[in-house]
Amino acid sequence: MTLITSFLTCLVIIGAPGADAWRWPLGPPAPQVLRAFSPPASPWGAGHRGVDLAARPGQPVRAAGPGRVSFADRLAGRGVVAITHGRLRTTYMPVRPIVRVGRRVTSGTVIGRVEGERSHCPTTCLHWGLRSGDTYLNPVDLVRRQVRLLPHWSPAPHPDERDESAPAEPRMGLRDATTATGGALTGMVLAYALAFVWRRARPGPRVRPRAGRLRPPPSPPPGVIDLSKERRLRRTP
Repeated sequence: MTLITSFLTCLVIIGAPGADAWRWPLGPPAPQVLRAFSPPASPWGAGHRGVDLAARPGQPVRAAGPGRVSFADRLAGRGVVAITHGRLRTTYMPVRPIVRVGRRVTSGTVIGRVEGERSHCPTTCLHWGLRSGDTYLNPVDLVRRQVRLLPHWSPAPHPDERDESAPAEPRMGLRDATTATGGALTGMVLAYALAFVWRRARPGPRVRPRAGRLRPPPSPPPGVIDLSKERRLRRTP
């Protein structure tokens, strides 16, 4: 229910007249809000379907916006005035109406005066309501808009109005991009060349003798006679 109410509030702000077309039904100055808007969680649930504004008995009540009077009579012992503004409808009570149904009014047109009898407020007040179809909305949003559909961007400065003292932002052109790409390729080529040379220049692995192959006997140190060699030489004819 809260999401639906927020969505309809945005639609109201989009399709409603400009900020100058809406005004408080009392004043100026803007009246004090005695009780704020509290939408019900369900169509028949408890809540406050409008706002209560501090008023004085006999104080003029004005149309909050341009529209057509769709109701101006007594209802449940209280005077009620309703104005249709396209798809929106505002209500005012308790009011002693001075307009008739069907009359076209503009923003600020006096439609009646506040009745002096107390109703649901501890003091004299005016109940101001807003509806879009069967959905109740906050009427204060008509005069105190706080919803932005888009963020507020500051306009870009004109090229002639830019601050000359500010350092210019570095920009990379086509030549800089080509130079950077060529440097990266050169580094890759050098890395591959160094790897190839290092593999060629490093010593090869030592060859281990195969199993079962006898190693030649070590040579005797200088000054020592190898008797086995002498015997082989003597046996040779």
